[in-house]
Amino acid sequence: MPEVSVVVPTYNRLPLLRQAIQMYLSHAEVKEIIIVIDGCQDGTLEYLIEASAADDRIRYTNNDTNRGLVYSRNRGLSLVNSEYTYVGEDDLTLSDGFFTTLLAHLRETSADIISARNIFMWQSESIPEAIARTDKISGPAINRRMITVQVGMPAEDDRIQPMLPAPMLGRTEVFRKIGWDENIPRGSAWREESDLQLEAWKSGYKLVYCPHTISFNLMIDNDRTGSHALSGFGRIRSIVRNNWYFIHKHREVIAQEFGVTNLSLYIVRFAIWKTYREIVKPPIWNVALRALRPLRRK
Repeated sequence: MPEVSVVVPTYNRLPLLRQAIQMYLSHAEVKEIIIVIDGCQDGTLEYLIEASAADDRIRYTNNDTNRGLVYSRNRGLSLVNSEYTYVGEDDLTLSDGFFTTLLAHLRETSADIISARNIFMWQSESIPEAIARTDKISGPAINRRMITVQVGMPAEDDRIQPMLPAPMLGRTEVFRKIGWDENIPRGSAWREESDLQLEAWKSGYKLVYCPHTISFNLMIDNDRTGSHALSGFGRIRSIVRNNWYFIHKHREVIAQEFGVTNLSLYIVRFAIWKTYREIVKPPIWNVALRALRPLRRK
């Protein structure tokens, strides 16, 4: 059986981390889980000292201060002892047989990096409800106008794509060769995974989207931990700044794969679109959800 190492950076999310560790270790393919403590002040270190003593599959390293996702992922990757690495998160839930399916499709497609369907699940939703909601997503797998991925989109077959959902399984040697770019501005964590994916794509590695298994990202109401520590216009500013760095770094492949040649026009269009999605739309959706909750209880 192929062995997988899971790398999980974490920042002040101990209740979620406790659940995530046990969830990852319930999968037979997981040889070890490497937790990168990114300046936590919520008892994470003390918990991991005890947990790692009780189960040697649990390993950890401590940044002492908050260094961000990019640094933390590179640090965790340097400690991996398996042929395959899963770039995990502390708020994920995985479908049964998740790694069995992903590894099988990685071999069948000769992929170097593969991602499952990734559904962002509301705190008030059940898993069947989240799947039913995202089953309605249609259109292209990649929004080439905004250079984004439809991460929860259903599909019939595996697809080769230049960009994938963020939680990725890949060959450890590929991740180490490409690495996460530590020059990306810190803040929202926006574009960090896309940057690695386009670097891998440019280097000739094969990236595959596999819709046959699912990871679920829990969306917590009023979350101010992890990469959600920034909010409002501070988050928008960080996203736009990271996007600026990303598109200028990859301008040639972006022009070739996405047809975006006028970077200034794209930056303005992206900033308006993202502001609407992050600032304007959430309150509208929150009002709608509050109105629907009494109906769902009946």
